[in-house]
Amino acid sequence: MPPFKQVVSLQTSTLRRVAYLIRRLCCDHSLLTSDLIPVIDHLQTFLPPQIQASVCHTLLHESHKIVFPELLNQKYIYICTQLHAEFIWINDSRSIVPMLEKMDGQSVRTLKMTGSHGQLDLDLEYSTYDFQQFMKLEPLYRFLRTLTNLTTLKCSQMCNNFMLQLLSRTCPHLEEVNIEMCTDVDDEGVFYLGGHFPSHDTYSQIRRGVRIPSKSVCTKLRKVNLEYTLACTASAVMLLHLCRNIEELMVTPDVNIGDVFTTLHGTNPEKYEEVTTQYSLRILHTYMELDENVLSLIVKTCPRLHDVTLRCNGVERKDRNFLATLLSLNLKTLNVMNCSMPALLWYLDQCGSNLRSLTIQHLTMAPLSLTFTRTHLQNVIRTCPNLQSFTLKLNNSPIQPDVPYSAIGSRLLYFKSLSHLTLEGTTITSEDLSVLVSKCESLRELHILIHNLDMLEDQVLYDLLATGAMHNLWTLFLHRPMLTLAGLKRLLVECPHLHTIGPLSSWAISKKDREELSKEIRMKNWDLNVESPEMMHMFIL
Repeated sequence: MPPFKQVVSLQTSTLRRVAYLIRRLCCDHSLLTSDLIPVIDHLQTFLPPQIQASVCHTLLHESHKIVFPELLNQKYIYICTQLHAEFIWINDSRSIVPMLEKMDGQSVRTLKMTGSHGQLDLDLEYSTYDFQQFMKLEPLYRFLRTLTNLTTLKCSQMCNNFMLQLLSRTCPHLEEVNIEMCTDVDDEGVFYLGGHFPSHDTYSQIRRGVRIPSKSVCTKLRKVNLEYTLACTASAVMLLHLCRNIEELMVTPDVNIGDVFTTLHGTNPEKYEEVTTQYSLRILHTYMELDENVLSLIVKTCPRLHDVTLRCNGVERKDRNFLATLLSLNLKTLNVMNCSMPALLWYLDQCGSNLRSLTIQHLTMAPLSLTFTRTHLQNVIRTCPNLQSFTLKLNNSPIQPDVPYSAIGSRLLYFKSLSHLTLEGTTITSEDLSVLVSKCESLRELHILIHNLDMLEDQVLYDLLATGAMHNLWTLFLHRPMLTLAGLKRLLVECPHLHTIGPLSSWAISKKDREELSKEIRMKNWDLNVESPEMMHMFIL
């Protein structure tokens, strides 16, 4: 049976009760912000700062229960900035910005800002996203100037260049910046964040090896995400040059990471051997095909890379030469798109034992020559004995049954170390599923989003359960299997650690039975989630 929810401790239940009462005050239209002062004074008097911060964390954590979170947000910001909150979430600038002027964010470690085009006051919205007219955002800017202990900024639709300039002067402990869907952020703002505004000869100085000093206080930056902003190649170039501790750098998908490194070191491959500069990048994700020489330059200057995503050509000779440049790296995670399987297996023969995570995916524009067969699967299992996570996305192509498994006999290989398995956009048989799953005693998460999952009916499930491989499952995502209520009950009995399962609305289970199961979950206090929003998101193919 599923695990029972743990009995809430007295401290946790007390924190929840206090957070609940504060939330009610925040949502009471009849109360003004000034009416909360006695409450804040009382909490400051009787609760130590650490417990005050825990109350604020609980208050924010459960704010999703409110139908209109903007009712909570205004007073929540006021209370949390007075009670040593380490996490602040500014949601929708319409009512929040004016009241931030006198707020002190010295205790804040993580700031999340989220704008909403559907809710923002139009007059304020134009001010928010127009750097030239920022007077209405001055209270927000004053609040940002108090964030002297900020370590993480997550912002969507609410950031502009001037905010990044403020961060570069205010936040010496900043380690992570995640900015998405902010069209008022471009190279200028990123230059400020890095601490240097390039002149006409900046790039020529960089290529000559001149060390340009940074004037930013953000010397601890490790992760920067600028996806879907207007920050381009120049931004990535300056961040890599100025912020040598950056381990993860994401820019808009339109930026070719190869252009970044050729801007840093020139376009002449004959001089790449002379390059001695090294960067701290550990993660490289690129969805564009790279030149083989440029990839070699990236590997040479980023020897600490351990997580790489690459788009290949699909031609064996070219892909083998391409992957050969990775041999010097100690990769733990590899994601290859449109890669020729003979070339990939050549690489895995040499480095597969080091890998902990492998993703093989064929994109929509994959060459017709690309196939994935049972023989390929056997070779992946053979060359990657320590693999813990395997993802196979074949763009609606089946695993080709080039040989019957029975013909392999005693030489048949199974995955044994997997804890995470994802199958998406492919077609498999029950025999394929057995090879993938039946020996994985450490399997924790299983995601199957394929188009012929009707082959997974109760008897196939019973056979898998009989192997004992699914006994330790925590999460099971299955899209439209032919599993009935009987199969589900058998699953719950033999997988006692299951926490998330479903979505049951796509299974062969009636609505009445699903409702009865929900009642049983509540009555028996099972820690079981059957229709989470996160799960439903997984099934958008």
